[in-house]
Amino acid sequence: MKDININSIDDVIYLGAKGRKILAKTPYVEKEQEKLPQEHQETTSEFSKEQNEVTEEEDMPIISTDLEEFEIEEFEDESIEDKSGGALKFGFIGIGQCGSRIAEAFCHLGYSKCFIINTALQDMDKNTVPNKMLIQLEGMAGGAGKDMEIARRTMESDKDGIYNKMRNLFGEVDHIFICAGLGGGTGGGGVITVIEMAKKYMEYINVPDSDKKVGVIATLPTLGESSSPLVAGNAYEKGNELSTLADMEEITPFVIVDNEKVQKLYRKLTVKQFFPTINNSVAQLLHIFNSIALESSEYVSFDSTDFQSVLQVGGHMIMGTSTVRNFDSNTSISEALKKNLSKTLLASNFDLSRAKAVACIVIGGDDIFENVEGLMNNVEYGFDTIAAFTGNAKVHRGIYSDESRNGRINVYTMISGLEKPTVRYEKMKPVNYKKGKKGRK
Repeated sequence: MKDININSIDDVIYLGAKGRKILAKTPYVEKEQEKLPQEHQETTSEFSKEQNEVTEEEDMPIISTDLEEFEIEEFEDESIEDKSGGALKFGFIGIGQCGSRIAEAFCHLGYSKCFIINTALQDMDKNTVPNKMLIQLEGMAGGAGKDMEIARRTMESDKDGIYNKMRNLFGEVDHIFICAGLGGGTGGGGVITVIEMAKKYMEYINVPDSDKKVGVIATLPTLGESSSPLVAGNAYEKGNELSTLADMEEITPFVIVDNEKVQKLYRKLTVKQFFPTINNSVAQLLHIFNSIALESSEYVSFDSTDFQSVLQVGGHMIMGTSTVRNFDSNTSISEALKKNLSKTLLASNFDLSRAKAVACIVIGGDDIFENVEGLMNNVEYGFDTIAAFTGNAKVHRGIYSDESRNGRINVYTMISGLEKPTVRYEKMKPVNYKKGKKGRK
């Protein structure tokens, strides 16, 4: 067959009404038609005549659809407005009684994109978070009873409901944190399912790298709580599982709150003060970094990009704060930073030399920054100290003045990219531990 250059053809055969073929009369077609035997010329001419008659006789209307009869309603975003005033919009999900308390502390700071989940109605009664989910299997009455497998199956039974709750409440968020206590049943048993749904939601709102936008804040039990082999076994098992995900950068960050360490550091806390103090401190520390990231500084600014880079490097994260009152010493800032590392509220047994990223914020009164000579050198020495302690990890710095802090300097540290605290987990591991066995001995 002779090759034909399509570009040289003015018109070609095309489909008309009801799919009938219509032969366009072009110079090319007419020329080729003259080469045909007489009977073929007549057939082609007759075919063209018929098609033109069909076109003239039938004026076919363009079809319409039933949808055209309906007006499309304007989409209403029913998500909750974030009231934290921070640089990043966080979503918080509290699982179980302990996780719900942590989420509640964030909710009180204005992080209104928040809801809690539990398998026991009584554990939600006194929690002030407005949005709550009670999930129970058929015949289930008083919660998971520290059985993580029951909790896992319960969460799996309504994982679509958990996902839809995020769709209804969260709207646009930059990062989601799942809060849980690892010694009980509901928190430890349900956390993996909720992580999966959170990642699915972040993909739904087109947030790239969803693994880097979902983190976990989880508590380890005190020594007294760990005297129960079941509680200790739950925390050991789920802590190791989450730490593995963190080390593989499948969740980031993983913030561990070690209640045993807090109890030793702050022995004067009353029973009523203990858990609220822990939960509020964790929430306030994260909130300070989020708030500062939105503020400008005439010295050195810590912005939202810095904050995100610290949150998204993977691994585990710890936070701490100290107050400096002796400004004459050139080591006062560095000593405060060292104190942060040794007296952090969260957890210990991390190898700080393996850190990947650090945020270090110095906030002082206007009077101090204006009048104390050599202070800038002291601050820089402090920054260098934290870099040396953390294996020369990238240190994101911020220096801010605040007139309400006259007479003092506060130093805040956030260290991330840390590896699993294996030593702490092994201390908690029950004798004769067997994974997944209820009533461990």
